[in-house]
Amino acid sequence: MFLKYLINDNYFVTLFALLLIGQILMTRFILFIILNLFFSPVFAENNIQKLYKRVNNSVVELHVKSLSEPRHGQMDYKPKIVKSLGSGALINKVGRILTAAHVVDRATEIEVVFADGSKTSGHVVWIESLVDLAMIQALDVPDSIKPLKLAAANDYSIGEQVVVIGAPYGVSHSLSVGYLSGIRDSEAIPGSSLVPRLLQTDAAINMGNSGGPMFNLKGEVIGIVSHILSKTGGNNGLGFVISVDNIHTVIDSNPSDFFGLIPLLLNKEQSKIINNSAGYGMLIQNVIPNTLADRLGFKGGNMSVMMANNHILLGGDILLEIDGIAIKDVGSAIKIKQRMARYKKGEKIPFKYLRNGVKKEITWVVD
Repeated sequence: MFLKYLINDNYFVTLFALLLIGQILMTRFILFIILNLFFSPVFAENNIQKLYKRVNNSVVELHVKSLSEPRHGQMDYKPKIVKSLGSGALINKVGRILTAAHVVDRATEIEVVFADGSKTSGHVVWIESLVDLAMIQALDVPDSIKPLKLAAANDYSIGEQVVVIGAPYGVSHSLSVGYLSGIRDSEAIPGSSLVPRLLQTDAAINMGNSGGPMFNLKGEVIGIVSHILSKTGGNNGLGFVISVDNIHTVIDSNPSDFFGLIPLLLNKEQSKIINNSAGYGMLIQNVIPNTLADRLGFKGGNMSVMMANNHILLGGDILLEIDGIAIKDVGSAIKIKQRMARYKKGEKIPFKYLRNGVKKEITWVVD
């Protein structure tokens, strides 16, 4: 009788143990399935799909009419209006849009196209060519569009997954996915707190992506597309993006309004070559219509020559001094830009320049 009860007890203990083991194994199996789903490509794709839906409406297409650049062998330069395409990132509700400087620095007309097909005009607010960054202002913004959020400075790391949205070759609102492949710093710019930093990515970038945003997986902008390194002109896996660090630095510096010219800072050797008796200055390449430089009457170049493998326009005015500061190097040019951002209405600002070898002076009454 005792043996019978003992056997029955062992039976229930064994059964209980088997049920417990089974439950543990089932729990581990379920956990294994959940973890695999969470880290699977399908789950990642779903996250990226959600990100795209959340941020895409705030990415804009820029249709730009610009002054043409001089062509090889074109001695007699007469600027023509050419069309180009870029992208941008809406960062506030009043219509401020970040883009790359080279997309709009020669712009005579900017059309902003939103994801819903609505269109409005835009104009350049400021340009920081030292890091290829620009801000434009859209005339109107659809009420339904939410501005994008900028990531905090240095809030990224090599190896993280990134997303680029833009209009490569005019194919609107195209998405590409890759990784942050590297961080490339240049030397600090004299007279400025700005240290140019580019983020390298293998996400596909082509013509038309320039000026568009690169996102982290939280949907925050960590950079603005600048350029690619390519022997063919197409994407070869080496894309470079203006870092969010530089974006914050430039915005926080309260940059001066776009003056409206394409300059070439002259060194002593270049000054000698073009017979610039002052030995320094800023040779004006182009003046953008309907800008302050245009209203003040400055002239751009009309003769295209090659200098150190670069197209240079000769014949334009040479700016020598603005508000008592001689334009001798990058540091002095930055100092002038910083001062121009602080001028108040009614102040009188003298400009000294050379035109056809003759020194001239004009005064701008700040309006």
